[in-house]
Amino acid sequence: MKNMQVGVRVARQVRTAEHAIDRAMIEVCRLVQTSLEGRVESRLAAEVGQAAIEHIIAGLGQLATVRASVVAGHAELATVADDHGIGWRMEGMGESKTDPKPTARLDIVKLAA
Repeated sequence: MKNMQVGVRVARQVRTAEHAIDRAMIEVCRLVQTSLEGRVESRLAAEVGQAAIEHIIAGLGQLATVRASVVAGHAELATVADDHGIGWRMEGMGESKTDPKPTARLDIVKLAA
């Protein structure tokens, strides 16, 4: 039972972290949009604030890298939990996932069946 509690706690935190990164990326995108709209509304030349926009967009790229790392870690944690019999699946909190691409090995098994 304790393993189940740990697994659920970790699963919830993974989900919380993934959503926090998404929210951060959304806010950075809004910052870029608001900055560009402000430049246009103020009738400033395109070169005004260009370096700032480049820095902000570079930060967005870094957030995308963090997001990819957390997503990869999520998959690895699920494998660890499955390998060690740690329950982690939660009722009602599932999200749609990308269907895994079938491997050639799976295709052969399907054909044999």
